[in-house]
Amino acid sequence: MLTVEKLMVLINCNWDDDLFARAASAREKALLADLNWGKYVSLLQDLVLVSRNLVSKEYAQKIHQLLLAACADEETAQTFIGYASTL
Repeated sequence: MLTVEKLMVLINCNWDDDLFARAASAREKALLADLNWGKYVSLLQDLVLVSRNLVSKEYAQKIHQLLLAACADEETAQTFIGYASTL
């Protein structure tokens, strides 16, 4: 599950797994060891589309449900939505 702490690591490495592999601390690497990068990158792309109103209402609702299932809590989901809206 994605937490705010994990999300901040992803944002700090610009969602770049190569940069992460080279520059992340051992603690950050341990924190994200079980993270499915592709799943969250895809979710980010969908959230950007939702924030720009480029998807149907039904698809936006589906993405919201996926977001809630992927995040550990509401704070993480709201942080993720806020971040996506800045891209």
